[in-house]
Amino acid sequence: MALTGTFEDISFGELLQLLNVGHKSGRLTVWRGAEKADVFIREGEVVRALSRRERGPEVVYRILGWQDGEFSFERSEEPVLREITESTEHLILEGMKRYDEWEHLETEMPDMHVILRQRAFAVNEQFDALSPEAQTVLRLVDARRNVATIIRESGLDPAAAFKAVTELLVEGIVEEWTQSAREGQVIAAKNHLPEANGDIDFHSGSYFASKQQLTKAKNAAGVAAAQDIRRAQLPRK
Repeated sequence: MALTGTFEDISFGELLQLLNVGHKSGRLTVWRGAEKADVFIREGEVVRALSRRERGPEVVYRILGWQDGEFSFERSEEPVLREITESTEHLILEGMKRYDEWEHLETEMPDMHVILRQRAFAVNEQFDALSPEAQTVLRLVDARRNVATIIRESGLDPAAAFKAVTELLVEGIVEEWTQSAREGQVIAAKNHLPEANGDIDFHSGSYFASKQQLTKAKNAAGVAAAQDIRRAQLPRK
């Protein structure tokens, strides 16, 4: 029989403590909207955690930052390869430490409540060159989450997550978004934005105009070079 509930009734940290004290074994599945993760527990210890994007302790840290969501725990004695060596107590303490650091950052930085959105054309051009931390943070930018929520849910050390947000802003890959997010079709840029469910700055006339101008310039340069070659090959009179 499964144990089910919501994080409004019991927090993820409290749930882990409950399973740890009871030395329970099984799979804990948590979800919130399209986000989902599986946490495998053996004798009360978290031994494996994975989501669609990542696996390991960072998954646990990310979920510890959730303020809402649902869970289901299915008891099982099937063996699972241990991928997480930290104790459950350590995971909870580290997660709470990061949460406290996030709260400190939130009080120190007044722009923590700014909502960000992705600039799709910039993501296409620069995604692969971003740091791993910035790539992780970028997937949470959806024109709904503010900076504080992004940092809390990234699963990263708060200082590293804030640095990643700064990197994205400096590179022009994300921008402040003051309008209300509208429901509707999501535009994805080269499949780099599967998590986004808000507005994306996909239309940028100046960008595409500049690309067209560059293409025309290259073509013109190519024609001119060909004409020079032909002139050079003509016999001199």
